[in-house]
Amino acid sequence: MAEATNTMRQSEKALMRAAKYICNLRCGLCPMREPDFKGCSVACSEETRPWQCWVAHFQGQDSEMGADCR
Repeated sequence: MAEATNTMRQSEKALMRAAKYICNLRCGLCPMREPDFKGCSVACSEETRPWQCWVAHFQGQDSEMGADCR
């Protein structure tokens, strides 16, 4: 069980790092400009960082793919 939790933490950290990297490549822009953007799943505020939107965007894509694509 501890190994699964550790793997999940590593995956979350990797997702966060990837989102920050992509956000930097996109000059800090929110994923709203992406062609497959389906809308924000969380309410944004002035405190929301663009990379946090990228994480939510990727998580939304992951849930749309379904378990058979993992």
